[in-house]
Parts: sequence; C-alpha cells; structure tokens
Amino acid sequence: MTSPARAKVQFGLIFIAHALGAMSVLSVLTAGPQLVAELGLTSVQLGALASVYSAALAAASLPAGLVTDRLGTRAALTLAAMIIASGLVLSATAQGVVTLGAGMALCGAGYGLINPAAGVAITLWFSPKWRTTLLSLKQTGVPAGAALGSLTALLGPLWGWQAGILCAAAIALAAGLLFLLLLPQAATRPPRKPADHNSLARVLALPGLGRASMAAGLTNGMQFALWAHVPDLLQRSYGAGATMLALSLGALHLGTFAGRIVWGALTDKLWRGNAAYALWWLCLLGLAGVTILGAGTLVASPAPAILGCFLLGFTACAAVGLHVALTARIAPDHLLGGAMGYTMLVANLGGIIVPILLGVAVALAGMAGATLTLAVLMGMALVLLRTCMSLPA
Repeated sequence: MTSPARAKVQFGLIFIAHALGAMSVLSVLTAGPQLVAELGLTSVQLGALASVYSAALAAASLPAGLVTDRLGTRAALTLAAMIIASGLVLSATAQGVVTLGAGMALCGAGYGLINPAAGVAITLWFSPKWRTTLLSLKQTGVPAGAALGSLTALLGPLWGWQAGILCAAAIALAAGLLFLLLLPQAATRPPRKPADHNSLARVLALPGLGRASMAAGLTNGMQFALWAHVPDLLQRSYGAGATMLALSLGALHLGTFAGRIVWGALTDKLWRGNAAYALWWLCLLGLAGVTILGAGTLVASPAPAILGCFLLGFTACAAVGLHVALTARIAPDHLLGGAMGYTMLVANLGGIIVPILLGVAVALAGMAGATLTLAVLMGMALVLLRTCMSLPA
C-alpha cells in the first residue's frame, strides 16, 4: 500500500508532467516577437508553429496509449519528458521555421504520450474513491505550465530568445530524471493477456468507447473554439473594450480552473465515480451558459457576458478530466492506455474541427450563429452521454 507521503509525491510528479506540455509550446510562442525580428518569421508562420504542435499531439495520442500499455507509465512519462526536452533543444538551435516546426512537433508528440500515461497512472496507483477528483485535478497542471512557459520569455531580453527555451528544456530534462527515479516501477504495467496480439482492435471494440470519445471531441472542441473566438464575439456583439474583455476572459479561465476541481469531487461524492452522469449535468449547465452568453446582447450590461463565460469555462473547458475518468470506467486495465489514447485522439481532433466550424458560424451570423452552433454541439454531447450512463463499470 502506498503511503500518503509517497502518494503525494507521485501525484505531484503527474501534475508536473501535465505542466510540461503547455510549458514547452508557450516557451517558444512567447518568444514570438524576437523570432519575427531575428529569424524573419511571419505572423502566419508563427501561428503555424502552434498548429504543428496541435497536429503532432493529436497524431501521437493513439500510438502513445499503446506504448503506455507496453512500457508502463514510469517509462512512458520519462520518455515523454525526454522527447519534449529534445524538441525544445532543437527549437532553441533553429535558424528558420522548418527546424522550429520540427521542434514543436517533437514537443507535441511528447505531450501526446503524457496524456494517456498520466491517466493510467492515476487509475492504477490511487484509490478509486478519489479517482475522478485526481484525474480532474491533474489537468490544472496545464495552466500552471502555461504560466511557467510564459515566464521564460523574461530571459529573452537578457540573454536572447534561445535562453528561455533552453531553460524550459532543462526543466523537462530534470522532470524526466525525477520520473525515472521517483515513480514506482512495480505495478506500472497492467497484466497483458497472452492472446492479446491485436490490442488496437480490442480497444476499438470496447462497448461505449466510441460514443464517449465523440462526446470528448465535442467538449474539447468547444474549449478550443471558445479560446479562439470569445474575444472576437465579445467585440462584435457587446462592443467590448479592454476592461470587459479582461473580465470575461478572466471569468472563462477562472471557471475552467474551478470546474476541473469541483466536477471531479462531485463525481466521486455524488455519482460514485460514474463520470457519465457528471458530464451529462456539466453539458446541461453548459447549455445555460450558452443561452446567457447569447441572450446577454439584449441587455445593456457586461454581466451576462461575464457570467456566460464563467459557466462555459466551468463546463466545456473543464470536462477533459471527466472524459478520461469515463474512459477508465469503460476500459479494462490491460487496454487502458490504448483506450485513453483513443479518447485523446478524438478529443484533439475536435479541437481542430470545432473552432473552424464555430468560425464559419460567427462569420455568417455573428453571436446568433455561435449560440446556435454551441447549443447544437452541447445537445449532441448530451445525447451521447445519455447512452453511456448505463455502461457497466
């Protein structure tokens, strides 16, 4: 039995693992002005670096889950940290956009390996009583990593844009060594069945996994779409100035942070770890947030926009930990990594498709189009999740 102190160390390292992904991409993107000035990058090329990172993250998700099932979580997390460190070193030595893109692809692939490995670690190492709480809480490492990556930009004016990226690489390397030294070797790899020669086919055949993963794609897609389009929507529909934008975006991110903690705890306390119920209520509350944001244009006050953003952050932007918990409920231990990899693959594809869809809706019909699109997506997620409620644990 793991001691409480040891469990805290293990969870802290999983939290750090999640921070690495956001830290890596932000350490490069926050150096954007210097990259434009010194390497001659255009704004399109700078934005493409984020797209390359996201595409590599999505492409790596399913293979990463299968790798986790084979290597075990300690080896997978260590490997992921080393891949991220290598990508950052490559980025720091880049002389042009091609090498920078290759570095970002490595960072995205490394984070793609972290997602299923960290989910498997929580599922196997900690009590089911608090599993969903911890799966949601570990996701707060993402904003922490984003803040750390942004802070590395402070080194740029002193020692050049490479300094901050190399600092992030050193952090990733140190984290990899900590994973190797402090995470448990025993019981990290679930027992595999002797006849399990085609684990991918077995993963794809799991009852309910397809519907649950599609719901993850919808909520994760809405998260990315909100990040991309909320500022434009607020300016178009509310005539938002800098203060209102700051308050609304602050409410969105505050709601995200709070939701990732609250929904996990509620799932374990009220629904005995059945994340399908929690996600259903989450999406229902998300519909209320969409309605408030859309109807707020009829009121001469910023309050509806701020409240709507908070509710959407508290729901759509806070759902990912619950989706991982739902996958853990569906998949047996020996297929857990592959199942989580598949869920993250579909979730990341949603992050690519839904922002484009919402952008078209905004271009055609402004806030009305955005409200209708988000409401339809929330409704689709509700239907999918309703069918997952009765799945056996």
